[in-house]
Amino acid sequence: MAMAVGVVAAPLGLSVISLVNRLQDIFSRVGSHSSIDLPQVAVVGSQSNGKSSVLEALVGRDFLPRGNDICTRRSLVLQLVQIKPSQDEFGEFLHLPGRKFHDFS
Repeated sequence: MAMAVGVVAAPLGLSVISLVNRLQDIFSRVGSHSSIDLPQVAVVGSQSNGKSSVLEALVGRDFLPRGNDICTRRSLVLQLVQIKPSQDEFGEFLHLPGRKFHDFS
């Protein structure tokens, strides 16, 4: 396979993550129940048993709400995107398009 001179290919993991994220975006917008099996992680358990902590440990960041009561009472679709080191980390929610959240405390 030929590659253009001066072009640096993204590591395989990054290109796969980007592709899966785009497919998830498309499927969620059109409401498709595709037969394509995309990689997924499901965390299931009783209230206050550490499900959110497991997700945060996988991501390596504290970003979910915390408290004594139920804080994350609905399903969560989490997509990770590689950003430039000079960029600030942010979170976006599908129900608030274009709005970026930077304070995760």
